[in-house]
Amino acid sequence: MKRRRYQNNTQLALDILRGRWLLSDAEALLPQALNFLSRTPTELPMQTYVPLAYNDNGDYDDTEAETQGTAKKVIVIPMHGPVTKYWGCATVGTLDLSHDLLDFAKKDDVVGFVLDIDSPGGASNAIPPMLEAIRKVQEMGKPIIVHADTVASAAYWIASQCDAIFLDNSLSQAGSIGAYASFLDDRENRQTGARIISVYAPESKDKNRAYREALEGKYELCQEELSELVHEFHESIRTNRKNLDTEAEGVLSGALFMASKAITNGLADGMKSLSECIENVFIRAEFK
Repeated sequence: MKRRRYQNNTQLALDILRGRWLLSDAEALLPQALNFLSRTPTELPMQTYVPLAYNDNGDYDDTEAETQGTAKKVIVIPMHGPVTKYWGCATVGTLDLSHDLLDFAKKDDVVGFVLDIDSPGGASNAIPPMLEAIRKVQEMGKPIIVHADTVASAAYWIASQCDAIFLDNSLSQAGSIGAYASFLDDRENRQTGARIISVYAPESKDKNRAYREALEGKYELCQEELSELVHEFHESIRTNRKNLDTEAEGVLSGALFMASKAITNGLADGMKSLSECIENVFIRAEFK
């Protein structure tokens, strides 16, 4: 089956400007973000992504997921690139991904899922739809595991709520548990040099306060807001990743680990190829 949507660049621009992002190596992406914001966002051509249906022989046909048949299937949902709630960053929004999970989970011939993740993380508002969908899939008694190359920050938060996390190879990475914010100081008009004035009502002294104080070099309120987000991040991971070594250096402070160390620290459960992950789901479904 194929999902097709227009990339919503206007929404993406708003998310960059106002959103809280959980993203590994965010500084490396700032030039692209600034370059994107410096242009007038326009809608791009239709994009397509394909969830894949695999049978227990390891064969697949992306059209099989369109209809309900008798052969048992594992559905592989791709999560590649930055995570956003809506379609943006040339990636699929989690609103659609979560909808697909629940749609497939209702089919009797679908026994479970693999989230195929290769993502540095993304926007914090993209996380809740996936967490809710994963929880509902688990309540239906269908296994859902992760196969990942890079699974970092917001993507790791999502992955941590699944039944298991398997990294693809020894160079795969997991972690970057933390939050980060950056502000675009756009008070100076680049063309005219004129300062852009923002006026707030006396009754609205706390509106956008963290942003306004950060522009003045006062970061305490912004740090406090980020700390609340990280606290929820930590609690969510501790609840579901029982073997996580929270005392290991860097695990809860934002470090990104290569596969062997990620497994040792409990961030991942082992190394498996995608085909091995699909086989693992069939086994879990049989012995659930």
